[in-house]
Amino acid sequence: MISNLTRVISFDKIDNSEILDSKSKEMIKQFLKVERNYRYALNKMNTKIENMNDYCQMSYAHNPIHHTEARLKTPDSIIEKMKRRGYETTFESLKENLYDIAGMRVICNYINDIYQIVHLLTLQKDIRVKLRKDYIVNPKPSGYRSLHIVFEIQLCILDETMWVPVEIQFRTLAMDMWASLEHELRYKAKDMVSEAEKHSLRTYSDSLYEIDLGMQRLYIDKTAGGGRRDD
Repeated sequence: MISNLTRVISFDKIDNSEILDSKSKEMIKQFLKVERNYRYALNKMNTKIENMNDYCQMSYAHNPIHHTEARLKTPDSIIEKMKRRGYETTFESLKENLYDIAGMRVICNYINDIYQIVHLLTLQKDIRVKLRKDYIVNPKPSGYRSLHIVFEIQLCILDETMWVPVEIQFRTLAMDMWASLEHELRYKAKDMVSEAEKHSLRTYSDSLYEIDLGMQRLYIDKTAGGGRRDD
């Protein structure tokens, strides 16, 4: 299910806002005219991923995906990010710099599952990769691990064809747990985390990664041998 869908906002409400400057008001007006395209792209990508999971179950007797989450950025969130990144608050700047207006998180059971799903997606003729950052192979200094890919998915609306970006973060259950708890800790501590605590967080991330690899080896060992038993 797609959460955080952009709420209905009238142009009059935008015009009467005392918080937004004139450039931000104009950008949001133009965005709202095409917001549905991002929603359509997210719906289409979500359906494709569900179909991939079903295909893997039917073909390999294995569901690689544990669950998915999807959301659209709100106008408030768009403006906040653009100002935080120092981008000009214009519609052209929005299209050139923000690729995560439509975003998904795909939580997989094993590390190999992530790359299998990505491979299957790249075989689709109406999907292409725009940007890829592999924080599983090269984790962030904090210990954050995830595979971030910005896909462009083709939409055909009436007589118009367009490519719309959708950012997907692929994680294992362990990676998602670490990322969620680390985010909550930083939020509660207002980012006041000591060097010792940062080291501990990175150590926990490394330990969970080793558990991911170990569980994956066990799964491969048991399934490759037809599920042999050791007793």
